Amino acid sequence: MPAPCAALLYAPDGYDTSRPKLMGRHAAGEGFLAGLVRHSGFDRLVALTRGDADAEAFRRHAAALGARVPAEAIDEADLQRLGGIGCLLLPGPGLGPFAWRRRRLGGAAAFSLVGVTHTVASAGAMDSIAEALTAPVEPWDAIVCTSTAVRAAVTRLLEAEGAWLRRRLGATRIEGPALPVIPLGVDAAALAPDPAVRAEWRARLGISEGDVAVLHHGRLSFHAKAHPLPMLLGLARACAAAPGGAKVVLILSGWFADGTQRRAFAEQARALAPDLVIRLVERPETGTTIRAAADIFTLLSDNVQESFGLAPVEALAAGLPVVGTDWDGLKDTVEHGITGFRVPTLLAGPMPDLAERHESGQDSYDAFIGGVAQFTAVDVAAATQAFAALIGDAALRARMSRAARAAALRRFDWEAVIGLHRGLWADLAALRRDARGERAAPLRGEERVPRRPDPSVLFADYPTGRLTPETRLVLAPGLGDAEAALGRAMAVAALTGGAPRRDLLPGAETLRAMLEQLESGPASAALLTVALPPARAWRAHRALGWLLKIDVVRVSAG
Repeated sequence: MPAPCAALLYAPDGYDTSRPKLMGRHAAGEGFLAGLVRHSGFDRLVALTRGDADAEAFRRHAAALGARVPAEAIDEADLQRLGGIGCLLLPGPGLGPFAWRRRRLGGAAAFSLVGVTHTVASAGAMDSIAEALTAPVEPWDAIVCTSTAVRAAVTRLLEAEGAWLRRRLGATRIEGPALPVIPLGVDAAALAPDPAVRAEWRARLGISEGDVAVLHHGRLSFHAKAHPLPMLLGLARACAAAPGGAKVVLILSGWFADGTQRRAFAEQARALAPDLVIRLVERPETGTTIRAAADIFTLLSDNVQESFGLAPVEALAAGLPVVGTDWDGLKDTVEHGITGFRVPTLLAGPMPDLAERHESGQDSYDAFIGGVAQFTAVDVAAATQAFAALIGDAALRARMSRAARAAALRRFDWEAVIGLHRGLWADLAALRRDARGERAAPLRGEERVPRRPDPSVLFADYPTGRLTPETRLVLAPGLGDAEAALGRAMAVAALTGGAPRRDLLPGAETLRAMLEQLESGPASAALLTVALPPARAWRAHRALGWLLKIDVVRVSAG
């Protein structure tokens, strides 16, 4: 097995699908980890973690997903070790924070940063994407876009930010990260149709084999996922296409964020589709097997919160033809007329007031995306036609079912998707090998991270003076030898607040060695630390400031 060429930034929150408020990014995160476990081919799995608890959580999670190779955790404090791996895989699109940390290490070509889009509608996501032009992001970094639609949105953000930088600063070279399109994946084997499970679910829900069951699965949200009106109207009007004696059953499977969402779905169902048979299945009963009960899957997404749409791909893997909108990621995943039907959508505008209110905090994120969705139309007539075609033609459903399952296996199974990621990692490695150094490399003596400089430099004009290598020091009066001086230092350190960051001080032996050199009289700070390795010398030098602070040493008057 080859050594790993990518490490995952792991914090349990990003991969927890048991949480009450489940979002697409959580399902995508755990799915990606499962894909790595099963299809990376690495001799070990590697994650960058913060602290022992997260490291242990990563090992447990990998084991629970069936890992047969060791799971290794690298602490964030040892970021430089990623140079021996190759890529750091981030759970979102923001490359900036780790790009700056990498630059501080002085090895921008040591490893690549690879982010991924989920929603790009939030202010935080937009800011993190735009920062890619001003942070030390390199050509061997990438933001994986899960759909061609989301890549277009990311490109617009970067182009607008680049135009601003040109006009504001006269910038002549505006370069961002690579923007490859790689879809999210699914475990196609786990989603394979199962006749026994189908019979069990349909008996439980009171659906006969001759009935046509249409499944809508995921977050049940009118403002942040898919407004139910087009689905309810379309199905209510398409019921007439059902073969004689059969009924159409809508299975609403998922979870409501709050009582308002629950009430909205119930009220709209009564008002718009009073004769439509509806079965509600809520978490935790939904699971992965609910798809077996259905004949058709639908997601008429109309929301900019969406950027890919994992549920329709899971439905394809379960062999369900999909009635989806011609919207964001569904444009890539649902092949119109082959694996399902894409219903046209129309986005109205302008909406500068929504952007301004969201930016200023007058509108919450939910209010922002809900406002955009209110002016996004789904073609109800086309939805009705699509539902009617599938409801009334069992042969069409069977043909599309086979095509859907085949497409999922070929394009979206994690084995295929991880293969695309491995190809990307290899391409980025080639760019690193050919690199002639980082862009805008710092000049000698220049701060590597200008927004977070060394505080002893930034605040150099605050004190009377600075402790320099030439500063001469002497033991404080009354301290005749190094042992007495060290004893006072350790006594102060033991007091509450005596050394608030004791972890930043060198060990007692280093302090003793410096104090011993003062037994014979004044000495420069440089002389006190000259015998130490460079990595320890600068820490010892600043520790002299603490010894001055607690009156163990003083600045020599002579």
